[in-house]
Amino acid sequence: MMSTQFIPSLLVPEIYFPVKNEKGFTVSLLEKMTDEGFYRSFEIGDGQDQQERKRILALKETHNFQLTQWLTFLIDKYNLDVSSLDSKLRLESVNRIKESIYLAAECGAANIAFVPGQDPGAERRLEATEGFYESLCEICEEAAKYNMNVLVEHLDRYAHKKRLIGPMKETVQLLSSVGERYKNIGLAFDTAHSALNGENILDAMEQAKSQIHQIHFSNAVLDPNSELYGDFHMPIGEPGFLTGEKIIDILQKADELSLQSEQGLRVAVEVRGTDKDNYHANEKTVRSILEKALNLVGSR
Repeated sequence: MMSTQFIPSLLVPEIYFPVKNEKGFTVSLLEKMTDEGFYRSFEIGDGQDQQERKRILALKETHNFQLTQWLTFLIDKYNLDVSSLDSKLRLESVNRIKESIYLAAECGAANIAFVPGQDPGAERRLEATEGFYESLCEICEEAAKYNMNVLVEHLDRYAHKKRLIGPMKETVQLLSSVGERYKNIGLAFDTAHSALNGENILDAMEQAKSQIHQIHFSNAVLDPNSELYGDFHMPIGEPGFLTGEKIIDILQKADELSLQSEQGLRVAVEVRGTDKDNYHANEKTVRSILEKALNLVGSR
């Protein structure tokens, strides 16, 4: 019997990237997808107006799905940095995220998620990590008022995005330190970032087993000599490292580790949509991949 219940999740801003900012698109999509019934978790971006937030909350209360709001797009839009060595920028970034927590709560979100800032280099990395720790504690304290989890996504440090967090050992150390004070901290695990950090994904999962709240199945080309090298949210399969079979291996490892055995483990395929006209095609493809993998794992 499986010890981990897998919860299919739809990463709306990536799967529907070309149309993600259109007014009313996200809530209309959620209305469609909740009726279809496959996804029991949705991950959305920010920027909904009050009417849209009310509609999303009503949907959540009716259909009882899990909801995560990603603030990465907010961070990119305003050049925010929650781990900045510039204390003024770091404080501004923390305050913007804290303000967004209330709006996420109005949607019914149980989680907010975001990414760290740039890696400043070995000489000042400890200083940046200490600042990030303080930021996370402040954000977790605010999120706890709304019974909300704070999820950090680790990125690659040397390959492409070059962010502070980072290699899994250091990521786990940081989140464990925050977790000593705030229990609502967790990790949004991404397969591409782990692979681009030169890690064995299954080993990285084992290292982070007590922190992982969800998994993004994201593909990447790992050859530094390739023009495709890096984190581009590419389709599953070659020339990237992540195949359908490897997704099954990762799911089996998650079950072996009993990841989120009490709450359920959210799993999503992350492929950036590119077709503005036939934008549902990407979702059909990633749903097929996820559904097949979940069915095979359940039958083994």
